[in-house]
Amino acid sequence: MQASTTASTADRASLTGDMYALAAYMMRSANVGTFNAIAELDLSFTQIKTLCALESDGQERSVKALADSLGVSLPAMSRSVDGLFERGFVGREEDKADRRMKRVRLTESGRRVPLALNEARLSALQELIGSLTDAEAEALEGALGLILERRDEIAAYRPAATRGPSR
Repeated sequence: MQASTTASTADRASLTGDMYALAAYMMRSANVGTFNAIAELDLSFTQIKTLCALESDGQERSVKALADSLGVSLPAMSRSVDGLFERGFVGREEDKADRRMKRVRLTESGRRVPLALNEARLSALQELIGSLTDAEAEALEGALGLILERRDEIAAYRPAATRGPSR
């Protein structure tokens, strides 16, 4: 039993290395398009993080909660939100319960920013998938199908246009 555990551990280590190689390649390939999209938007890194945090939450948050969750100072987050508000990417209003706090939410324009970044990443994936042989594509589809049918937390990240049938 010990020998099979060691073999399995070695196989997992090899698989981890192979998966890392694929992820690193994808990140490097996607970075060019992603960084170009960021440059076109002319937003700071904190502003990008703010928009992505609001998009992933899907709800409004206080400026303080955003600062705490993103690890930036309250003044830095306030400046970030001010710039996003001026460009129409976020709406902000006083908290109904505590008027000293400002609540921030994405506008429709603000929602498009994380989507544009995701599109740049998706484009790199489409290039990779397009370069695969039919056998490679089938094998990858089978492996991903096994994972995604059991792992809803991963399947939830599928782009809307490519989501499989609900299970």
